[in-house]
Parts: sequence; C-alpha cells; structure tokens
Amino acid sequence: MISKFKKTCLIILICLINVHSYAGNNNPNIFYAKVLKIVDGDTIHLMHKKYGKIKVRLAEIDAPEIDQPHGKKTTNILFKMIDNKIVKLKKITTDRYSRVVGLVYYQNIEINHYLVRNGLAWCYDKYNNREKIKNAENLARKEKIGIWSNNAVAPIEPWKWRKNRKKNE
Repeated sequence: MISKFKKTCLIILICLINVHSYAGNNNPNIFYAKVLKIVDGDTIHLMHKKYGKIKVRLAEIDAPEIDQPHGKKTTNILFKMIDNKIVKLKKITTDRYSRVVGLVYYQNIEINHYLVRNGLAWCYDKYNNREKIKNAENLARKEKIGIWSNNAVAPIEPWKWRKNRKKNE
C-alpha cells in the first residue's frame, strides 16, 4: 500500500505535468498577446491574460546569434519594432523546448518575413514550408542588405555558428 505522503507527492507531480502541458500545447492557433521580452532575433516571450507567459520561436527563419555578426543588430531592431506591443501569433507547432513556433504579426506586418526580407535573418530551409520566405532571402541577397552586405566575408549561418561553438566548448 502506498503511504499517504507518497500518494500526495504523486498527485502533486501529476498536477504539475498537466499544468506544463496546458501551457505549451493548449494555446489556440491564433491569438493576441503582449510582448514581454525579446530574447534574440528569433525568440520572444509573450504574456497572455488567459494562457500566461508563452515562449515563442519565430517559424521558418533563423536569426544571427547574439555573439554573431549582426546578432545584436537584429535583436535591437526586433526590440524597437515589437517590445511591449500587442502582437498576433499564428501558432504552427510546439518545438522540443516547449516553445510555440509560429508567425508573429504587428500592424499587419509579418515579422518573420520582414526580418528575412531586410537581411536580418536567414530562411531556415530545414523548417521552411513557404516560398515567400525563400524569395525574401533571395531578394535580400540580391540587394546586398543586412547580413548579405559584406562581399569580402560570407555570413555564417546560425545553425553552423551554433555547431562550431559547441565544438569549441
């Protein structure tokens, strides 16, 4: 027979698991929330009255890491655009880190597309499902803006930057 203490701990554990699952997976597919924090160029935190704090990874793009060339610039531009603003989030999925992966809109501007089109992020081919994002990257490259502006040094994709950083740790 299970002791009263063990039974109580088990009930608390089950409740905590359910609360965590609710926060990550039961958000509606489209909702509005206030931007709490800009983590970096492709990750933000939102606050929703009903669902609480929501970590969001911008879908289909990969912005430079903070310690990478253009990383701080991209983060600062995103901060100026949407920090403390009400944005619309269109949820695509939830990732392995329990972040909502989605498209973020502010005043009818799709932020994901805006960042790529203005040379502030890459189209993340591994996860991209829309030609619109790849076309935006191609135009930014052609116009040599943002990360594509330096002809002398080719930009390093963030996924390669992270991989190299892990090797050197």
